[in-house]
Amino acid sequence: MGLAVKVYRWDDACAPQLGANPTPSEIIAVLKACLVTGYGAKAGLGWSVAFEDAGTSKIAFRNSTTEGSGGFVQFWSTTGGNTANTMLYVRAASAMSALDNFTHSSYRFVHYNSSAHSQWVVIGTSAGVYILPRFESTNTNYLNSSQYEVVYFVGDIDSNYPNDVTRFTICAPNFTADMSAVNYSHSVAISSNTGTGRMYGVDGNSLAIPHTINVQALSIQIPNSNYTLESQGINPVLLPAMIVMSSPSTAVDVDGLLALYSSKNPAYRGTVPGLYAMPFCGYGNATWPTERVFNGVKYQLLRGYNNYMWLNIEEWY
Repeated sequence: MGLAVKVYRWDDACAPQLGANPTPSEIIAVLKACLVTGYGAKAGLGWSVAFEDAGTSKIAFRNSTTEGSGGFVQFWSTTGGNTANTMLYVRAASAMSALDNFTHSSYRFVHYNSSAHSQWVVIGTSAGVYILPRFESTNTNYLNSSQYEVVYFVGDIDSNYPNDVTRFTICAPNFTADMSAVNYSHSVAISSNTGTGRMYGVDGNSLAIPHTINVQALSIQIPNSNYTLESQGINPVLLPAMIVMSSPSTAVDVDGLLALYSSKNPAYRGTVPGLYAMPFCGYGNATWPTERVFNGVKYQLLRGYNNYMWLNIEEWY
């Protein structure tokens, strides 16, 4: 059996709120409530706080050590301050001994924050989560390239290797180096065949190799399409968002073996949990959230410039 998915939203009863001009400490309080403490009738996801320095708006969370890998993710203010609309840096690691002390660290991501993002959604399990700073002034699915809703995944990938000790990471498209800024193209709603950071050895070796989120076979990019599966009589086809080395035919593992034949640094690592591409762009003018049941499982369409990425909101792993 997999792990049940929970959905947390700003409009839940007793949910923590962000101000009209959110601060890093407010965002951290939301994450802590969703991941750890819970709020109202909703329990937290089963993560823990590993390290925290409230004075500099810096915190590290750890996912479950029984249902997950026990990996870490640190959030911190990009300026070290707590002023309105300040963004946060995000870095994942397989282990941490203190704040800013990472083993097998990911590239640095940026959590988008602005006066247009006082609403939030967190969707996840004890092993991994999607974090969604919601663009609040639009209630339909299509967002143009200036309306940022940068959804990203943090946690354990759904690895092809059961004993994968470095499976905890950040997944987002066009993520190929430490980031200083962020735009609409960094949301998993925009996935096709784009860099998603670096990954280390299944066995814990420290060779870091660039990887991609690869759904290119089904990534039909048509912005602002208002067709629906129902109106067109089309059966859904869903492709898992694969995590693949950027150069799978030429990359080599820690021993110099071609990665296609390696179990230490394998070319095809796994999938982004619950994330699927469909060869159909639509529902652009439909009201968010758009949810549909495919093969007995409920999915939610991710909003963005091209509406074809769907998230399983029932069970992962």
